[in-house]
This record gives sequence, C-alpha cells and structure tokens, in this order.
Amino acid sequence: MILYKYVSFEAALTILKTKSLGFSHLEDFNDPFECTGFGFYDLDVPTSVAIGAFRNQFSRKYVILSLTRTALNPLMWSHYGDSYKGVVIGIDTCKAGFEDGDQFIIPSTKGELRYLKTAPKQANVASVEKLMSVGNSNILNWDNEEVLIKYGLLYKMQEWAYEEEVRIVKKY
Repeated sequence: MILYKYVSFEAALTILKTKSLGFSHLEDFNDPFECTGFGFYDLDVPTSVAIGAFRNQFSRKYVILSLTRTALNPLMWSHYGDSYKGVVIGIDTCKAGFEDGDQFIIPSTKGELRYLKTAPKQANVASVEKLMSVGNSNILNWDNEEVLIKYGLLYKMQEWAYEEEVRIVKKY
C-alpha cells in the first residue's frame, strides 16, 4: 500500500537524509474529538478532565505517525504542504515495515480513521483505572484491545474527512 506524507521542503530534505519519519504525541493533535470515544464511568472528576489525563498518559507512552491516502488534495497541500511550497512523499508501507503488527500497536493496515458527526457515547466502556494503566504493560496490542484502540485513536470529527488519514502507532 502506498500512503503519503505532506511536509515542508526542509522537512522533506531531513526525511530523505535521515531516512526516517517523525512520529507525534497525541497531546500535540488539534482535533478536540481525539480520545472522546471512551465510555468513562465511575468518575469523581468531569469527563473532560479524565480525557485530558488519558491523552497526557498516552502521549508519554505512545507516538503516532499520520499519513494520508491522497497525494493530490489541495486542502492537504495548503494545510500540511507548507502552503503549496512543500513536498508530498509517497511511502510504500510494506517496504517501510509499517504493516508489521508485532512492531506497531496500530500498523498501517489497521489504521484507517473513521469520521463521525458526533463522538461515540458508551460504545467502549472502560474504567479510568484501565485507561490510565495503558502502557504500563505490554497488554496494549490490536488483538487484545481492538475496540479500545479503535474508539480511542481512530475516530475524528467529520470535518477532517478530507484528510483520508491512516495512523501508525508505536510505543515511545
């Protein structure tokens, strides 16, 4: 599968020189929808506080690479391609090793985002203790926690659908 990364010209030079791509922390993402698919229960704090705490906990333990299925989207060029002055890099996910389910919590083959009008409610009920323990062991993997991973990391607001995003997630 070929996926794409829009970057500035300078970032493209760095990627080509180092033959590596930078993964981001969840707390650096700007979609308020991120991590809202959890059905937190038995809370002594507002849900927004629990979501913020989980984002922070997750960001310290895992990192995300955001790619796209499209190389010719003008909005993507504007937002991520340095206002049309940047570069789009095609990545063969098989050759890059991004399809390896043993190396990645979300490999490229499982990382397609779903775009929704409203946040899913109570679809993935998990205790705060369980969510805060994410990363404290090796239990977070696709086979054991598929529902938790999908609701937590693979849903975004419908307004972002133009991105056609695919995520790859690994331990930090």
